Amino acid sequence: MPNMDYNILIHKYLTGEISPEDEKRLEAWLAASPENQQIFDELKQIWESADDEEEMTDHTFQEEMEKLESAVQDSVHKDKLIKRYQRTSRIRNLMFLAVVVVAGAFAATLYFKETPVNSLSFSNTENNVLVLPDSSKVLLNRNSSLTFSSGDNKREVILRGEAMFEVKEETRPFTVSTGGVSVRVVGTSFIVKSYADSTVQVTVISGKVNVQFNNQETALVPGEKSLTTHSGTLTKSVNDDPNFNSWYTRKLEFKNTELETVLKLVEELYQVSFRVNEKKILGCRFTGKFDNTRLEDVLKTLAFSLDIKFTSQLGNYYQVSGSGCVP
Repeated sequence: MPNMDYNILIHKYLTGEISPEDEKRLEAWLAASPENQQIFDELKQIWESADDEEEMTDHTFQEEMEKLESAVQDSVHKDKLIKRYQRTSRIRNLMFLAVVVVAGAFAATLYFKETPVNSLSFSNTENNVLVLPDSSKVLLNRNSSLTFSSGDNKREVILRGEAMFEVKEETRPFTVSTGGVSVRVVGTSFIVKSYADSTVQVTVISGKVNVQFNNQETALVPGEKSLTTHSGTLTKSVNDDPNFNSWYTRKLEFKNTELETVLKLVEELYQVSFRVNEKKILGCRFTGKFDNTRLEDVLKTLAFSLDIKFTSQLGNYYQVSGSGCVP
């Protein structure tokens, strides 16, 4: 099945804002495996109980985990601790959306701050969820900015950088312009990535979008992406990149991936840089997953798996050395 973000569909379902088309996609996903149904049931349970349960502070959480780890003999109390631990862990690992905390397509979370805007220049010190005047919501990546304008028959965004959009459905079309590309929608969820030295990529999560570039046009549905090339053409393909939204999910997945690609994605997510002593180790391959993992733990895992060493240097970069993947 094409890659798409089902957390958004689940959120729309929980808030009663899901369209019939997206509800069918969600039902198909749930029927695909018992694991998918279990994820949905757990999120629904957390959503329904979030307002009723006492908020757990970091201090209380640590105290109860210490009790749990010391193997409390009282089985009733222990089960209660485990339940609260599981709930807190899930919430902390799903902070990127309001699926587990409060209503709204995106919520104020550990990583994202919600801000109503007409126009905004993105700050490099925090991620922002922007609530536009039409109630559409935008999650901006680092080093990104946008301006928004609207009228009786239009809603228009000019984007620099990368953003994930959840567009409020209404009669006025919603257009995103960037790097010579025009993305036109009515109500949908999608990601647009456009930086100065790169091409423009559009990835659809839900709904449908039309992409225009150099007198070319293509329609995208969930699980598809478009890409502009330096030669001036517009291509469309299935989105098979598991890390297309890692900048806000904070999840990375690698399957026999070259270290060069791994380090590039780690650099983007954690805002660090790497300098490699032996270029040949960049061809070493790694398989593994990281879910909201601390940078230190990511580096430890890579070092152990590939027989390499990361040495921290001034200037927020790491020297990478070692023999690595010797035949």
